[in-house]
Amino acid sequence: MVDSQRAAVLAHRQPARIRALEQQAIADATRPLAQALATAHKAALTRWTRETSGQQIPARLDDLIAWLRKTLREAFAGRGRQAQRAATQAAFAAALDAALRTAQLAAGMRGKPAPPVSPAIGTDAQATADAIPAAVEEEHGHALALLTTASLTAMGLAGLNAVFSRARRAIGRIARGVAVAIGHAATHAAQLVARALGSDTRLLWVTEPDACAACRAYAGRHIRPGGRFPGGLSLDPQRTSFPTAIPGPPRHPHCRCALVPWSPTWRVSGPPLPTLLRQQARITRRP
Repeated sequence: MVDSQRAAVLAHRQPARIRALEQQAIADATRPLAQALATAHKAALTRWTRETSGQQIPARLDDLIAWLRKTLREAFAGRGRQAQRAATQAAFAAALDAALRTAQLAAGMRGKPAPPVSPAIGTDAQATADAIPAAVEEEHGHALALLTTASLTAMGLAGLNAVFSRARRAIGRIARGVAVAIGHAATHAAQLVARALGSDTRLLWVTEPDACAACRAYAGRHIRPGGRFPGGLSLDPQRTSFPTAIPGPPRHPHCRCALVPWSPTWRVSGPPLPTLLRQQARITRRP
């Protein structure tokens, strides 16, 4: 018979695995655009310095702006689709890992292997990955909008740097998309495992150690597959947010919570696992 303390330790490894997968996937997905923008920015600074020798603003500013627009277009070319593919691949990796780990956890608690499932990332993860190219192009457009004669004349080099600062917001949009896609994929995989285990199986919410007050309010709560967790929960009544009911994590873009299968019929010694997870979430607090 498995002890609930041991089961809680294994359950808490799921958020940690999600975060580890996410960190590597974000680095891989954002690197091409980050490097392209760094190269473009360096080239822009070199040309700006060369053309402003002895003066504040380049004499042929229109030509410089045209060249900068071309340079930015080249830096962004294909990067959104590239990030989309990376996010989809990372989501599949997360789904595979979550299906394997949650099935192993369930097998330990129920005393027999879980039925095999074919991991899939689900529609939410796919939609999140598919939205990345448009998000990247939106930031590209905002950066181009700053490239005007008026702004560069008024701000000089600061205006040029502002263009690239704005362009780099696309990197953050990619990172956010990858993280959310991974979270959705892990949740979907856990749902598939729970459904395969039968009608008595619930999906149990597990938080990471430094989860926010909103996420910690969900620790230990459980639903049947296909159900929804209530919205508006928080351990901080002054910061209640996220009113929408959801089928599982991520509760918000920075959420790294996870779902694991659990059933009240499984023979596990010690305090009930939901109670234990709830207590542990209230001990580890983050503002």
